[in-house]
Amino acid sequence: MGPLIGIIGQVDHFAHRLFLDRTHVERVVSAGGVPAVFAPNGSPEEVLEHVDGLLLIEGPDVHPNLYGEDPSGLIKSVDLERDEFETALVRGAVERGIPILGIGRGMHVLNVALGGTLYQDINEIPKAIKHDWELRLIGPAQRVHGVRIKMDSKLYEILKEDLDIEGTNEVHLRVNSFHHQAVKKVGEGLRPSAYSDDGLIEAIEGVDGFVMGVQWQPEYLPEMRRLYEVLVKAAAEYHREREELMRVEIEAQVRETLGKEERGESTAEPDESRHTLETSDGLPDMNQT
Repeated sequence: MGPLIGIIGQVDHFAHRLFLDRTHVERVVSAGGVPAVFAPNGSPEEVLEHVDGLLLIEGPDVHPNLYGEDPSGLIKSVDLERDEFETALVRGAVERGIPILGIGRGMHVLNVALGGTLYQDINEIPKAIKHDWELRLIGPAQRVHGVRIKMDSKLYEILKEDLDIEGTNEVHLRVNSFHHQAVKKVGEGLRPSAYSDDGLIEAIEGVDGFVMGVQWQPEYLPEMRRLYEVLVKAAAEYHREREELMRVEIEAQVRETLGKEERGESTAEPDESRHTLETSDGLPDMNQT
């Protein structure tokens, strides 16, 4: 079985519905991964215990409270529960070395989780081009503006086989665009790897490991399939490393147990709960449920 890629679904609170664009699922499957969709509730730690990689997808605005601001009048919709869940996921995944790909909103969550900030709306930026195209009017695959990718970036290394190189420091391509927020201050351990023609950051990446965010929707652009492939490849490597670590730990435990048996020492685990009751000065609480 391929590595498990956790995808956090979008929530329709009024219809009590969890959903996502199935194109993400198709891209993960095509790359050899096993997609698993999670609701943004419960324990982020439990998700991280099971997944080998994370895919953070599009959705509502990231609440400005998470980067120390009050909402402006240009904020559209928010889902604070999902914000808090996904930012906790990002921090835990980075700590564990779990690969992350953030798309659209997912890039914003990645940046904010690591201490970055956002423009609440691109209209705050002088001379900004149009980024907030309407999906229902232009379709998902239409390329509406240019992007410059830095040639010393991981993003370039991933995509270079499908790119037309026009300069010595940057490569240009055109992408789709459906966002009205953008990265302002880049988070800790991240660096910009692509810009739009008006100077907005269009992609960020981690200095270490596979941690990447892109502003556009790569699931609809054929040359961007490589992003999913590299995510799945990095997740497979993380899975192998985790299994190897578990194997080493089990072997160490077995050796320790065998050593105790050879020395005639007890290998039974102490009954801590019994010890606690016997040595406690007070009576056990019988009212607990």
